[in-house]
Amino acid sequence: MRLRAFFLALLATAGPAALAQSYDWLDAALPERAYDFGVVARGSQLRHAFAVVNRTDQEIRILEWRTKCGCTDVKVGAKVIPPGTQTTIEVTVDTTRFLGHKPSGLTLVFESPSYVQVDLNTSCFIRGDIVTNPGQLDFGIVRRSDKPQTTALTLAYAGGQPDWQVTKMNTLSDHIKAELREVDRTVGGQINFTLTATLQPSAPNGYFKDEITLETSDQQKIPISVVANIQSAVALTPSIINFGQVKPGESVTKTVLVRSAQPFSITGLTTSKTELQSDDQSKGAQAVHQVKLTLKAPDQPGAFHSLMTVKTDIPDEPEAVLKTFATVGP
Repeated sequence: MRLRAFFLALLATAGPAALAQSYDWLDAALPERAYDFGVVARGSQLRHAFAVVNRTDQEIRILEWRTKCGCTDVKVGAKVIPPGTQTTIEVTVDTTRFLGHKPSGLTLVFESPSYVQVDLNTSCFIRGDIVTNPGQLDFGIVRRSDKPQTTALTLAYAGGQPDWQVTKMNTLSDHIKAELREVDRTVGGQINFTLTATLQPSAPNGYFKDEITLETSDQQKIPISVVANIQSAVALTPSIINFGQVKPGESVTKTVLVRSAQPFSITGLTTSKTELQSDDQSKGAQAVHQVKLTLKAPDQPGAFHSLMTVKTDIPDEPEAVLKTFATVGP
């Protein structure tokens, strides 16, 4: 009881201004707290990523999260976000069991810089006369090859308009090409389509997502999610380096292993900031290269982050990118 009374007294003496200041970081950390998917087809798997950006000089820590509906799934990129970095909160909504307006989302709980709960809301309007099966275009795990990778889904319209059609298709990027083909029209007025997506060689490695928007003759826009897990021929170990707390002017060295299934040569090593230097210790064609990464901390205290880019002689292989960060201070 005495401890509780002490905290109540402490809050009382702090005053409203001090309490408000403790949450100043929150608005900068969450630039977006709500997203409307608009009109969607029934059965769609809807995806949206909320950004969490750390613009403070201390770590942001996520304690937990709670979904607002059983139709919602959440994937958190990282629970600890160092200064100067960011992560994403990806929300997936399954519309299979619902019609009409559908609100959803999650409650995100932070434990630092201060304890606070924040709602990240999503909403959509689910049309019952348009159904997709499956709910998204999922390439699964993709290995780069000369053969184009494709995947498809069926789209059925049962709205009763005999002249209904898809008038236009758009994608978020040029990494996929979409093709819609009418399969048949039933006596009952249902129109069946096949929507095919082809993955382009320009698609980046890692978890890839895009979206195809179908514009229809009844002046609606229907989003279709596209996802793939594109495996790189080159792997970096570790994929992220934290130099930790370093003093101004101090030098710290780490080793990064660059691997592939077959021998290869590193043709280029670059960093986004001059304080970070990289050197390939294994010259020539090797299956494993040891890259020495040296950080000479800048004189200015605060959060430091830089990228190292690795270019190889493997055909059609994108550059591999390593993220580094440190906290410069006494």
